[in-house]
Amino acid sequence: MNGDTKRPTPKPLAQLKVINSRINFTCLKEECPSSCCGPFGGVQRGIDSVEGRKFSDIVLTPDDYSKIVQAGYSHLIERTPAGEYRMRLMEDGTCSAFKEGRCSIHQIKPTICRAFPFYVDMFVGLCGVTECPGFGSGWTKVEKLQDEVQAAKEMYTFWLNRLSLPADTK
Repeated sequence: MNGDTKRPTPKPLAQLKVINSRINFTCLKEECPSSCCGPFGGVQRGIDSVEGRKFSDIVLTPDDYSKIVQAGYSHLIERTPAGEYRMRLMEDGTCSAFKEGRCSIHQIKPTICRAFPFYVDMFVGLCGVTECPGFGSGWTKVEKLQDEVQAAKEMYTFWLNRLSLPADTK
């Protein structure tokens, strides 16, 4: 072999579309071929955290932390050296709340998880992670996604309120 090995062409991603107040996204729930929970590398091509945070971290807002602790699941949380709280991850990067193919704390899942696959980008506004198999799988009335959009707004506000440069970036 001469090193000219052809790489397989990646599957084209769905494009996010909104037509007649419907978005081309439907959460596939139990039929989803890939869980939202699991080792998540993030949407990070060309993006890096100033604070050195990994995209797999599931950082908790103060409300997330309180809800999870009050519900008796404090064993699923860990404190970082920087003093923030995040979900404990398993060795493979899977969230510790992910049990038997499902989120074991679905009713109180963290804000970042409630928002997924939507997030707010400072350049273009509300975005969707179109790698999610739910994009292109059906149509949902935009109004039915208000909880996800609200969670995305809450997470964006959380990050804006914490925004600072670390004292030492070595």
